[in-house]
Amino acid sequence: MTHKMRVSQPENIFITKRKKGALIRDYFLNYGVAFLSVSLALGATLLLNKYISATPAALLFAAIMVSAWYGGLGPGLFATVLSTLALYKLLLKPLYSTNTTNLNILISLVVFILAAVLISSLNESRRTAQRKAEESLKFLHESEAKFDRFVQFNEEVLWRQETQLRLITDTLPVLIAFVDSQQCYRFNNRAYEEWFGQPAAEVYGKHLWEVLGESAYQIIRPYVEQVLTGVQVSFETEIPYQNLGKRYINAIYVPQFDRQGTVEGFAVLISDISDVYNELRLRKLAETQLQQLNETLEQRIQERTAQLEAANKELESFSYSVSHDLRAPFRHIAGFIELLNKQPSSKSLDETSQRYLRIVAQTAKQAGVLIDELLTFSRMGRTEMRYVTLNIEELVQEIKRDLLAEVQGRVINWHIQSLPQVQGDPSMLRLVLYNLMSNAVKYTTTRSTAEISIGSSDNENEIIFFVQDNGVGFNMQYAHKLFGVFQRLHSDPQFEGTGVGLANVQRIIHRHNGRVWAEGEVDKGASFYFSLPKLSKKETE
Repeated sequence: MTHKMRVSQPENIFITKRKKGALIRDYFLNYGVAFLSVSLALGATLLLNKYISATPAALLFAAIMVSAWYGGLGPGLFATVLSTLALYKLLLKPLYSTNTTNLNILISLVVFILAAVLISSLNESRRTAQRKAEESLKFLHESEAKFDRFVQFNEEVLWRQETQLRLITDTLPVLIAFVDSQQCYRFNNRAYEEWFGQPAAEVYGKHLWEVLGESAYQIIRPYVEQVLTGVQVSFETEIPYQNLGKRYINAIYVPQFDRQGTVEGFAVLISDISDVYNELRLRKLAETQLQQLNETLEQRIQERTAQLEAANKELESFSYSVSHDLRAPFRHIAGFIELLNKQPSSKSLDETSQRYLRIVAQTAKQAGVLIDELLTFSRMGRTEMRYVTLNIEELVQEIKRDLLAEVQGRVINWHIQSLPQVQGDPSMLRLVLYNLMSNAVKYTTTRSTAEISIGSSDNENEIIFFVQDNGVGFNMQYAHKLFGVFQRLHSDPQFEGTGVGLANVQRIIHRHNGRVWAEGEVDKGASFYFSLPKLSKKETE
């Protein structure tokens, strides 16, 4: 703050001097105009004396008018004083006869002065009103520009919010749509598009019966009418869709209210349970999952409508709630599969049925890992930062020991340089290093000998850390996808993962005011970098 004051002080002095110079210039100019106007009027009056003897003050009134119009009240009064002196000394006495009393002259002067002061005052009022009008017009233009910027900013926030909401809804394994009070589609996710075989642009604005078919609509019509009265509806039924045939679905309709309490539409959540209708327990779990998702989605839609400025914060709450609420159902799925495998009757299942059970168990496990990653990701945006001075080299050695316990039998050469201390949140930065180092271990599994290097460099403002490996690498054409949620450049069968780890890395480093980036080449390894602000000399001590 002190530095800014030293820089701006000469500028303020310069501006003040410039304003003073302009005021002095205007002062002399205004009064100069007044003097010149009176002089010209007086000269014209003396030259034309014999023609305007009846009204010798006429041209002087014009001079006062010009002075007040151009300079305001001060120059107008100045012109009044000069005109009064000229009128008294040079015009009135010679024009009146010798037997005229001084009272007549005095009255004429008083009338002249009053009229001149009135003219100056009226012009000053006119100038004040004009100045206020100009200021009001300027303020109006500035307000209009601010309003345009505000509208543009809100439109951008809304676009980002809708993009993030669509990203989340498109990754969920349920059909999600929003229908307005006129029963027209206003939103549907990717699963909905794929199910009906129609892009969102084609479905948008169409009525329910146009998309579903008349027969299907007649079945759901009572539920639609019920939800439009403001009541949440859940049901399971068989529906003959016009393009899909008969499907058994689990559906939840959730009303959405505006600020006046009027139903403006409803959210639709649908799960196709045709293939698993005769496995009752799994269907019940799916219903519970959809109910939990419905509650979270309802909250998200209401918050999105009422609090546009808090879009990012609401999105994090939504992600956290979905991740947290989905953990239990997937644990239940895995538990029931394990119990089912222990039943004596499970031994008599054919190979296909047993493979189905293994796939369900494996999928539930992968979903649980993904939910944990999402939960961590959402927490990163809300967790309060705890800054301490960290020894990065010790942290790297600790993570290395943890990883070596998981890769018994592999040959890994670690090349760890001497690393500097930094200031940051210990748990968050540990997660960053663990993700990068575990990725290096994972993507070198195809190498007989893995080479992993960890080091750092610095510049004037930051310290740059890197983790390099000789693994499978990646195509730099897709480098922009590395740090996005659910973005993976390698398939699951080859390398396990959720696509959330590097997104966590980016979020944590950004919260530390740092940068992240990566370089790589297919089959020639990869290098991941992150930077942290450099400690001051006092902080280092």
